[in-house]
Amino acid sequence: MNFTEVIPNMVSGFEIKKGSIVLLNFWGENSDLNILDKFALEIAKAGAVPIRWQQSREFIKTYFEEVSQEYLDFPDKYFEVFKLADSVIDIFMYGPAPHKNFPKEKLPLYGAYMRKLFTAIAEGKELFIQVRIPTEENALEEGIDYEVYKKSMYNALSVDFKKLKEECRNLIKKLNGKNKVTIYSGDNRILTFSLKNRKWHKDDGNGDIPCGEVFIAPIEHSAEGEILIPQVTLEGEKLINVLLEFKAGNLINCSSKELLEFIKKFPGDSDILAEFGIGLNDNIKEVIGSTVMDEKCKGTAHVAVGMNDMFGGKNSSKLHMDFIFSPMKIEIDNKVLMKDSKILL
Repeated sequence: MNFTEVIPNMVSGFEIKKGSIVLLNFWGENSDLNILDKFALEIAKAGAVPIRWQQSREFIKTYFEEVSQEYLDFPDKYFEVFKLADSVIDIFMYGPAPHKNFPKEKLPLYGAYMRKLFTAIAEGKELFIQVRIPTEENALEEGIDYEVYKKSMYNALSVDFKKLKEECRNLIKKLNGKNKVTIYSGDNRILTFSLKNRKWHKDDGNGDIPCGEVFIAPIEHSAEGEILIPQVTLEGEKLINVLLEFKAGNLINCSSKELLEFIKKFPGDSDILAEFGIGLNDNIKEVIGSTVMDEKCKGTAHVAVGMNDMFGGKNSSKLHMDFIFSPMKIEIDNKVLMKDSKILL
């Protein structure tokens, strides 16, 4: 299957308003512009007006190499063009890191450009959607075999968006107003935390792509107990059966010294429970080690530590790290929410 074939289905999941202006911010080279063109056509067919904007890694490298340093401090006025858009779709053939041969002496200028760019494209937008394309480079970055990654991505992106959106809405209706979560995992490991007065969110096509989850920010310092995570990938290394222990919301102990040190090295609230989420994409058939897909796999749940102030919490950190598992049982206000990977509420 050619990737362009799944783009119409994807765009059907974007809740873009007719007449709105949509910035397509494309991280890719000229050889892949057919993907950008297809997104633009589908956005136009949906009744919106696309702006095609390419962030070519090769061109940016050449630009910063050949243009005098005195002309590389982009003025604020330049970034006003991005503020015209009502919504933004970031399309990644690869991540926004600079080219491996980017001139090192100009990296601070590139960093300043990127900070201004991301501020301009994210501020005040109706939608901010990020789409990862199943490329070999994206697979390599996550340490996953390309064929496995590509197959899983195509499946995930071919989900029935109408059905997914309905499932997300219906589950949130049942979860609204619930307070206490109890997670049972491993050999009688129990983790509890509070959701009191916190709002549930859904990722059903208007955020990360692939999508398919509902999630919430637990109350800070409410988490107590332990949870066993079957597998964690840390800087390319797979850690098996990782035990996390929380007290007053903080991660106080971990069966992996390396993982605990990694989390604690980030400033701010990196070691505080940040998220509880439930996967709902039934086109994702298995956990493969890609967080962006695995956390959406139906039958899984996840918790996270670190940043959550972007979705209703108070944690501020540069880290947001998810831990995905297939629960033995999850209770919410003493009613069974999930058991043996099935949603029962």
